[in-house]
Amino acid sequence: MTWRTLRHPHILEFLGTFKRGEYLYFVSPFINNGTLIEHVAGHPEVNRIKLLYQAADAVSYLHQHMIVHGDIKGSNILIGDNGHSLLCDFGLTKMTHSRTSTALRGAGTVRWQSPELWDDEPKSLSSDVYAFGMTIAEVLTDDVPFAHLKSNPSVILAVMGKNTRPFKAPLQSSTGISYQNAWEVAEACWSKQPEDRISMLVAFQRLLADPSLS
Repeated sequence: MTWRTLRHPHILEFLGTFKRGEYLYFVSPFINNGTLIEHVAGHPEVNRIKLLYQAADAVSYLHQHMIVHGDIKGSNILIGDNGHSLLCDFGLTKMTHSRTSTALRGAGTVRWQSPELWDDEPKSLSSDVYAFGMTIAEVLTDDVPFAHLKSNPSVILAVMGKNTRPFKAPLQSSTGISYQNAWEVAEACWSKQPEDRISMLVAFQRLLADPSLS
């Protein structure tokens, strides 16, 4: 019901539902280019900052409507035929005022989850912001957050106990685009305390102002 109301150039369009037997399917346009992660791996010359700001635009739109996505990561962002980012996978999405099972601990993906979620706090706009910061790291490094840690418990221990965050490297792309601004945005998104994180609107504005996009 939430997804069907969304209209944004960087959100995958909801076309309808299809029922076959006992199964109900969601219908959306078929996207040939795969996920953001697959796309940057296959096209190392692409401007990753541009794709990230488009994703930030989509999440900011959700937040302006008080909608929490709940599972932001590179594999939940597709690349459309025009080469633009499309946020998808609204299976964990909820309105901020709702009380549903999607607020429970464990829903989502640990490496992108903000630390308060492991203390049974509900997902929120600020936990989306944290996940987007991890997505920036994922896109810039071509690897999952905390790739040097091999298990989810070790990630939780590092983040909760040592306040560890992803290594901020590389500092530029293979074509010479600086990642300094993007890393600064990621750092502002993944603060330990939710109230210390920037909003998605600010993250979008700061990425949009990146020198590589001028």
